[in-house]
Amino acid sequence: MQVTKTKPPKADGARQTNGERAVDATAQPAAKAALASDAKERLIDAAELLFAELGYASCTFREIAGRSGINQGLLHYYFGSKQNLFTEVFLRRARVVASHRELLLDEAVARHGAGRVPVEPLVRAFITPALSMAQAGPGGAAFVRIHSQLRSEPGDIGLELRRLAFGASTQRYVKALTAACPHLPKKVVYWRFNFMVGSYLVVSSQGGRLEDYSGGSCASSDVESALAQIVPFAVAGFMAPAPARKGG
Repeated sequence: MQVTKTKPPKADGARQTNGERAVDATAQPAAKAALASDAKERLIDAAELLFAELGYASCTFREIAGRSGINQGLLHYYFGSKQNLFTEVFLRRARVVASHRELLLDEAVARHGAGRVPVEPLVRAFITPALSMAQAGPGGAAFVRIHSQLRSEPGDIGLELRRLAFGASTQRYVKALTAACPHLPKKVVYWRFNFMVGSYLVVSSQGGRLEDYSGGSCASSDVESALAQIVPFAVAGFMAPAPARKGG
C-alpha cells in the first residue's frame, strides 16, 4: 500500500522557513513605516490648526505635541526645527492649490488658445482653488488663515515659501493676464494681480469682519456668494484703464 506523506502541523514557535522569514522581514518595516507616516501626519495636522490659531511666532513644539497627543521628541526627530515643520505644513496644501490653478489654466487654454484666454475665466480659474481650499474642512480653513498671516510675518520665510509654492503658477497667470489686458502696461498688471490676491485672502481667511459690518447679512464662509462677488470685482479692476501719469 502506498503511503502519502504529509507535513505535520508546526507547533507554535516552530522554526520558520527562509521564505516565511522573508515575508515577516518585509512586513515589519512596512508596518513601522505606516505608523511613522501616521504619526507625522498627525503632527502636521495639529501644527496646522495651531499655527492658524496662534501664529508662527507664538506656536511652540510643546503645544503641538499636546494637541496631537504625540511625544514632543518626535517633532524634533521628524522636523528638526519649527521652521521646517511650518514649511511642511504650508507646502502640503499650497501645492494642491497651485496644481489646481495650473489644471484650470490648462483647460482654459485648451478652450480659447494660448494667449487668447479672456480676463474673466483667468480670474475665476485663479481664485476658485483658494476659495475651495477654505472649505476643505478645518485644515483647509486653517491653511488659508496661515497663508493670510504669512504676508505679515517678519523676515523672508513668507516670501520664500510663497515663491516655492506658487511661483510657477503665478508667472503663468501673470503672463496670461498681460496678454488678456493689452490696454495695460505690465507694471499695472502686477499691481492689479497683487490686489486680486489680497482680496481673496481677506475673504477666505474668514476673520468675521464681513459678518460684523454687514449685520450678519453676508458670510465669508459662503463660497458661492464670495466667488460670485469677487470675480466681477477683480475683472473690473483688470479691465479699467491704466491710471494717468502724474503731470500727464
